[in-house]
Amino acid sequence: MTRRTMVRKWILYGLCALALLAVQDMVLVYIRVGGVHPFLLPALALIPVTLERSGQSLLYALFFGLACDLLMPTGVFVCFYCLVFFGSAFLAQLLSGQVIVAGLFCSLAVSAAGLLLCGLLRILLLRYQQGISTGPALMLLGKELLLSLAATPLVHFPFSRICRLTRGE
Repeated sequence: MTRRTMVRKWILYGLCALALLAVQDMVLVYIRVGGVHPFLLPALALIPVTLERSGQSLLYALFFGLACDLLMPTGVFVCFYCLVFFGSAFLAQLLSGQVIVAGLFCSLAVSAAGLLLCGLLRILLLRYQQGISTGPALMLLGKELLLSLAATPLVHFPFSRICRLTRGE
């Protein structure tokens, strides 16, 4: 694969992630079930990792997390998303290369792992910092997980299309 093709592929992934972020912020925040809405950021960070399985995909997850930290003031601590998405990307790369074949099921699995890691770390830190109750927080995490996994195909199919289009170049 030439350098030009590789750059074009990652630009397409970035533009797709940007478009899906707009959908997350303009549409999905208004879909509330049980007090939660779908949270697609872990899927946006991890699905390209499962499709590409390269060092570049780990960098994508790292920089996507950094962009989330810079643009969204909802992180629990500085570089929260950067660290969580980068750590989840390693797990996703191992899962997609060794355990599960890249596809919709793999995307669901790594999205669930990313959501769980993100949510559990957030609950742990908020429990320590603000003394929140663990039971209700875990219940909200479970609802968010189910709703987000139902929306994961919205992320998987555009990213897999980009992967197929750029693989033949």
